Amino acid sequence: MNKLFLLLVLSLLMGMVSCSRDQDDRLVAKVNHEVLSLDGLVLMYPGFMSLDSLQKSLLVENWIRETLLAQEAEKGLIHRDPMFNYRVETYRRRLLADKQLDVILKDQGDVTRDEIEAYYKKNIESFKRQSNEFFGFHVLLPTRDEARELEKAIEKGDLEKKQALVAMHPKETGLFKVEHLFPEVKEYLLKKKRPGIFGPIQTDLGYHLVEVKTWHDRGSIKSLDEVWEEIAARLSINRQRHIETQLVDSLRKSGSILFNKKILYNNTSTE
Repeated sequence: MNKLFLLLVLSLLMGMVSCSRDQDDRLVAKVNHEVLSLDGLVLMYPGFMSLDSLQKSLLVENWIRETLLAQEAEKGLIHRDPMFNYRVETYRRRLLADKQLDVILKDQGDVTRDEIEAYYKKNIESFKRQSNEFFGFHVLLPTRDEARELEKAIEKGDLEKKQALVAMHPKETGLFKVEHLFPEVKEYLLKKKRPGIFGPIQTDLGYHLVEVKTWHDRGSIKSLDEVWEEIAARLSINRQRHIETQLVDSLRKSGSILFNKKILYNNTSTE
């Protein structure tokens, strides 16, 4: 009987030691009586485990700093200040409201492909280009010879030489509005209005070389692919506003609300 009792006690003690070790394994930091576990960090920062070591360390150090200051504030009874507690409650209310909207929008806020295509067709005139545009490459070089050499490298498709020639000079790749370019470059391109390699174009700053991959005249209609993200964003914002308005209106009808506007007007400042 005694042996059985001793075995039970040893088993319990070993279990307690095991639990203690498990907790220590999850313990990341401790500041006086407050602890920070790995699970707590993941709750605070859902992407915590994907961060690198430096980023993780910085977050823990920030928690230690904030905890030290918060504990000192409690010693000074700042947490009993009515103004402080009202601000805490205001922040809590805003977080709850935002969280509730997130839950609703997660299920109802998606925009479908058909809706995007329908919006494009209905509002196609609003997608006219307001300026001449081109997609391509623009670089400013110090000498005409370098510009000519780069032109040849682009024509031959020699990417390695192209990178070497433009490495130390101002360059851009993307969508350009012709009206925003240097006057000399703008005038030159408006005479061409087509894809190609153009230059060297001399200005006071040096020699410009422009590679036009696609040209778009002012007044032409942007393709659906070009404005897809823009339309999706418009529809998503409109839907979110509509859903929020419907939800709040529904809650207003089922809730008990008092808004005493007179008190706002009757208690104006007399300073």
